[in-house]
Amino acid sequence: MIRRAARHEIPTIECVMLAAFAEFRGEIPAPIFQSYMDDLCRLAEHWDDAEVLVAELDGRIVGTVSFYADASAEGLGLPKGWAGFRRLAVDPALRGRGIGRLLTETCVDAARARGARAIALHAASFLKAACGIYEKIGFRRCPAYDLRAAEILNIEGVGDVAVIAYKLDLAARQSC
Repeated sequence: MIRRAARHEIPTIECVMLAAFAEFRGEIPAPIFQSYMDDLCRLAEHWDDAEVLVAELDGRIVGTVSFYADASAEGLGLPKGWAGFRRLAVDPALRGRGIGRLLTETCVDAARARGARAIALHAASFLKAACGIYEKIGFRRCPAYDLRAAEILNIEGVGDVAVIAYKLDLAARQSC
């Protein structure tokens, strides 16, 4: 079941996000990884910017995503008129059950219901499984909105990670 999260669930949601991304600790430079993990633990600061959704299984939160009806509110360079989502995470013990896909499709449905022209997201380039899910749903790479993690986080001299953009057109003849 996908539902809107309640504010008192923030600690549980943050635990799911931290568990979901912990396995990537060795994939990226330590300062970038730590900054990202710190950002995940500031969900309360972003609570009013997005609609936080959770996937619940047997009464337990097993996944989450933050849906932005206006992607420009994320502050990552996506245009007004597009919807977006961030912080999609699934409990590692429950991966492969379609939870991430269901959370993504819920965001797509919400964007359509609000009349968005497109829905977009940024993903770290090493998140191959997540990127595969997005592509199967119909998202396409949108390099015009790609970013660099070190630049976003204002960290210099530690290496970098590509933050790649994906877009799903919800209106005819939209392009990057």
